[in-house]
Amino acid sequence: MITSVGDWVAFLKNSDSALGFPLVIFGLALMLFGWRMWKVTVVLAYALIGAALGATAAGQSEHQIFFAGAGAVILAAVSVYPVHQAVAVLGGLIGAGISHFYLSRISLNEIMHWSLCGAAFVAFTGFSVLGKQRVVIFVTAFLGAVLLMSGLATWAMSAHSFYGTVQALANNSLIVVPFLLLVPTVMSTFYQIAEVRRLQVEL
Repeated sequence: MITSVGDWVAFLKNSDSALGFPLVIFGLALMLFGWRMWKVTVVLAYALIGAALGATAAGQSEHQIFFAGAGAVILAAVSVYPVHQAVAVLGGLIGAGISHFYLSRISLNEIMHWSLCGAAFVAFTGFSVLGKQRVVIFVTAFLGAVLLMSGLATWAMSAHSFYGTVQALANNSLIVVPFLLLVPTVMSTFYQIAEVRRLQVEL
């Protein structure tokens, strides 16, 4: 069961390089046209969050797959009907997740840690209400970047010398992996925003 970044990397490493083709294709599709299928992307994002929460709640239980699947189905189903409100909440969850990631590297007591995460959730949800389109574009750009880089990683892992170099860089610096995801995410975000504005002008 894939419950962490390490599990995903291990899965890619043990997969055939042919898996890289669909990952790259779907990744590029999300990066270029994600805003056109934003409802599906939002539901998919909630399904991934639900799967992660379910797997975390199950711990090392033998029913981990069941809990992950149940969490994915429940959150995906809940997000389908009020999808516009779900976008705003998704923005809040992203903000809270980013805050949790960085605050966990600072020595804070648990109450302060979760209070700041809660404040980040409220703030990012408020911003997302005003800019739902930007949230959708960012989510599709990020998911597309993850799929694209995952596909490229399966090819890189087949070239052991090249993969060894990248792995050494990643182990020696905390910036390498975020940078590899940040660059395509930012490029896709700006492209989709420009595409939306172009179509609005034409209409």
